[in-house]
Amino acid sequence: MHVVDLSLSSLELAVLRDLPALELQAEGVEPEALAAALAVLRDARGLKALRLRSRVRALPLALTELRGLQQLELIDHELPGLPAAISELTRLRSLRLELFHLASLPRSLAGLTRLRELYLDSHHLSRLPENLGALAELRSLTLLLRHLYLHDWERPAHFRPRFEQPLADLCRILGQLPQLSSLTLGEPDIASYPDVVFDRLPPEFAGLHALEHLTFTSLPHRVALPHGVVMPGVRQIDANPRRFDATEAELLAMFPNAQIDDS
Repeated sequence: MHVVDLSLSSLELAVLRDLPALELQAEGVEPEALAAALAVLRDARGLKALRLRSRVRALPLALTELRGLQQLELIDHELPGLPAAISELTRLRSLRLELFHLASLPRSLAGLTRLRELYLDSHHLSRLPENLGALAELRSLTLLLRHLYLHDWERPAHFRPRFEQPLADLCRILGQLPQLSSLTLGEPDIASYPDVVFDRLPPEFAGLHALEHLTFTSLPHRVALPHGVVMPGVRQIDANPRRFDATEAELLAMFPNAQIDDS
C-alpha cells in the first residue's frame, strides 16, 4: 500500500492514477487541505482501497465521491460520526472504522448493499441501526466496544459512554443478516469495568442462522449461555472455555459441532 503523509507532501495525480491502494496520513493537516486531497483522488480511477488517518470533526464530502472504492478504513480520534452520503460508496466490500468518538451509525449505511465486512472499534458507540439487516451480503462483523471513561479536557460536559441497545435487540438485528458467518465481540479486559455488555448470550442469539465462526476478545467476565438453544452451524469458537459461565457439557450442547480454540 502506497503511503502519503499530507503534512510532508501533496498528492500527485500522475503517481496515483493507476494506484490500487493508498494510505493517506492527515492527522496534522487542516480539514480544508484534507478536502482538497480527497478531491484529487476523484480522478484516481484505479483506486480501490483507501486507509485514511485523520483528526477531524466532520469528513469532507469529497470522500463520498470516490465511487470506485471497494475497501475503506477510517482511523480518527475526533470524528463523531459518518455523513449520510456514505451510502454513495455503493461498491464498498469492506468498511473498517476505528473512531474513538463514534456514537452512532447513519441509517443510510444500509445502502451499502455490497458490504461483506464491517469492523467497528469505538469508545462511544451506543447502538447499531435497526435497518442493518439490509446488508444482505455482510459476512463478517467485528464489534469492539472500548467504553472506558477518559476525561476529555476539551469537552467539560463529556459523558460516560455506554452501549444502550439491549442485548436481545442487538441479536435480533444481527439475526436479520442472512449471510453473517463470522462475528467478533469484545470489550475492555478490565475487572473494574462498570458497564458490561456481553455478559450473556440471550435466546435471540439463536437467530444467527448463518453463523459459523464466533470470537470473544478481551472480555473481563464470563459469558452465560441461554437454556435449550442449539446452534449446530457454528464450527469455530475463538475463546477460552473458562470464559463461558457453563459446564463443558452445556457448551457442547449449544455448539455440538464447534471446535474451541483458546490460543
